[in-house]
Amino acid sequence: YKGVLTHGFTVDDKGRKMSKSLGNVIAPQKVMQSLGADVLRLWVSATDYSNEMSVSDEILKRTSDSYRRIRNTARFLLGNLAGFDPATDIVDADQLVALDRWAIGRARALQQEVIEAYRTYQFHVIYQRVHQFCVVDLGGCYLDVIKDRLYTTPTTSLARRSAQTAMHHIAEAMVRWLAPILSFTAEEIWQHLPGPHGASVFHAVWHEFPALPADGIDWDALLALRGEVARELERLRGAGDIGAPLEAEVEIRCPPAELQRLGALGAELRFFLITSA
Repeated sequence: YKGVLTHGFTVDDKGRKMSKSLGNVIAPQKVMQSLGADVLRLWVSATDYSNEMSVSDEILKRTSDSYRRIRNTARFLLGNLAGFDPATDIVDADQLVALDRWAIGRARALQQEVIEAYRTYQFHVIYQRVHQFCVVDLGGCYLDVIKDRLYTTPTTSLARRSAQTAMHHIAEAMVRWLAPILSFTAEEIWQHLPGPHGASVFHAVWHEFPALPADGIDWDALLALRGEVARELERLRGAGDIGAPLEAEVEIRCPPAELQRLGALGAELRFFLITSA
């Protein structure tokens, strides 16, 4: 063999070494029967193995919640790729809606981090980055924004195909990131991806993303703005002034220097903020 990877002792949530006499042993077979093998694999990957590795029913429950979030993200992507044929329906990068380009760019940047983390055996970094991507970038922003576009625009419209193109690239990349850790889940995802695929995800190489044209949009500024607007909308909802965010019209006051940065999306800004105007 070319290398050896060693890890610390497995201990309970109080830091005690597991032993039958203490009665604090958690059997892997029991975990697999109740939560599934992939949750056990995810716990291993999420733990910094250079130190002692703590495990308890509570820790495994939290890991199970994280696994469900990742799985549900993949499920949303696959569900909304129904009717999408990569051979005929992919939108060219320069024709994509700006937000879809951003999502592809985020996934491409994350893939480089994932590859480097695998190369250096930093499995907990992969777990942290991919889970954060599912919770923050996708669940907390991108997928939330494109729901209306997916559900209300015509099936073959550019707006919907653009979103599906982004989701296609994200799903194709994510299944490969997950495969060494969530092996059974990745194989299940692989079987449901649109278009022809090999027999197994383990025969695949890293997904190749398209080259993206520079659009000069300051996404950090827009994401910060979205956070400010969301807080104000939540305050109004709490006060009973509005129900859904789409009932709101937003007026943004800013210095002239900020106008170009925050107005870079043009009419798309209202969709990005999930407001009516």
